Amino acid sequence: MAHHEIIYLSRASEPMAPGALAALMETSRTNNVARGITGVLIYHQQEFLQLIECEREAVQDLYQSICNDPRHQQTYTMWSNPITERSFADWAMGFVAPIEADLRGKPGYEPLLSLGLKASTSDTAGKKLLLMLRDDFLQRPPMD
Repeated sequence: MAHHEIIYLSRASEPMAPGALAALMETSRTNNVARGITGVLIYHQQEFLQLIECEREAVQDLYQSICNDPRHQQTYTMWSNPITERSFADWAMGFVAPIEADLRGKPGYEPLLSLGLKASTSDTAGKKLLLMLRDDFLQRPPMD
């Protein structure tokens, strides 16, 4: 089956406390492992930036459920393309301070600035775009 990746940006309907983010990370990892979905989720200033990758139908189903999830508002697709290989072999989440310390040691947690260093050695277009967006994501003001 053909693999696909989507990168999207959305705004959290409410600010998420560290405990809520940790619970989201655990649930997402469990669900995504069961479906064979990999990728990375970044949360910063009440916004989500995520790359998801898997078989096309699984990625589209997950993305549709995210679009319908009341925790997400203003969901915007930034990239949607077929892929020949995955950029991120393991589910990971990147976070920045002040909540970063609360998530250290959690499975799948990776500091935001090192995000991508544990990804596959390939330089896929989606991976390059996500790393570029990550840098911009940290420098811009929050969405209104």
